[in-house]
Amino acid sequence: MNWNRIKVGGITLGIVLIFNWIFSKSPIIFDYLYFKSIFQAFRGLHDFTLGFLPIPSLYIIAPVFIGYFFYKKKDFKYWILESIGACLIWIVVFFYITWGFNYQQPHIGKMLNLPSVKVDSVYISQTFRDQTKILDSMLTNLTIEAPTDIIKLENETRILQEDLLTKWKIPTIGRVRVRSLFGGSLLHIRTSGIYIPHAFEGHLDSGIYPLQYPFTLAHEMAHGYGFTDESVCNFVSYLTCLKSSNPTVRFSAELAYWRYLVGYYKYFHREVWKEEYQNLNPKLKYHLDEISNHVERYKDWMPKYRDVIYDKYLKSHGVKAGIRSYNQMILLIAAYRQMEDTTSVSTEGDNHQ
Repeated sequence: MNWNRIKVGGITLGIVLIFNWIFSKSPIIFDYLYFKSIFQAFRGLHDFTLGFLPIPSLYIIAPVFIGYFFYKKKDFKYWILESIGACLIWIVVFFYITWGFNYQQPHIGKMLNLPSVKVDSVYISQTFRDQTKILDSMLTNLTIEAPTDIIKLENETRILQEDLLTKWKIPTIGRVRVRSLFGGSLLHIRTSGIYIPHAFEGHLDSGIYPLQYPFTLAHEMAHGYGFTDESVCNFVSYLTCLKSSNPTVRFSAELAYWRYLVGYYKYFHREVWKEEYQNLNPKLKYHLDEISNHVERYKDWMPKYRDVIYDKYLKSHGVKAGIRSYNQMILLIAAYRQMEDTTSVSTEGDNHQ
């Protein structure tokens, strides 16, 4: 019986977990030893090789990786168990080495020195109404058309996001790819996009409503540049899309933000929500219906366990809010706007002196 691959994998995993603990205790060591060096090296190595392929890297890396552990039957009784065990261990090892260490990254609030803000029912109500007016104006005055050239959208989004991150002094070595997968590949588990560290690429389900493409693509791209927290990726995606000159891209972001606000607004105003929904712009309701219709085309494979599993995964990696972290983009946007307003007032004051 030969269990060498499991033994080596187990020892390597132990070393990886020790480094993960060290990174959790020292942001400086994490930043210089991993984020600004090893991670960027992996990022560039992939993006300027397999990243140029016309197909997702996943279609090449997954068969090669898994095939390595199963391609040849071993000469001992429990070879299949040894192969499964070794494969699973090395999947975890490479998860951390290629991306997972980034869970120890300082929160974006600290990185940008965002102010502490209070988001209560009053704020939610006013912001929801303001956001609804923004969507009404866009639907009335702009031409909103579904994007058709995904590659062009990806390239334009990358330029905008790299410009944003560079201003924040966050390295953007490489050219993160976000690939389109066949319809239902992700919607069957009720997710529109996913970043797979082992493939170094983000992915979106081509079955989602096309007006969701820009925001989803920018979200997964943010994961590729090293952000792990879902609320941060939503935040980065929102700001990225708002920088676009394309009204469809901006609308995609504003609509996504509006939908996150709706969850809280409905909670605070349950008694009037149905009536308010009926009074929404018919064009807005059409887009909301289409989002739901595109999702419902695909049967939910894990309705009872999907959110529980992902919630536990996020919390196990230090995301205290778990799956609720997606909604925390509202806090980040509020803090960012307050910081921008403060900076603007300060600048105007200096100009008047």
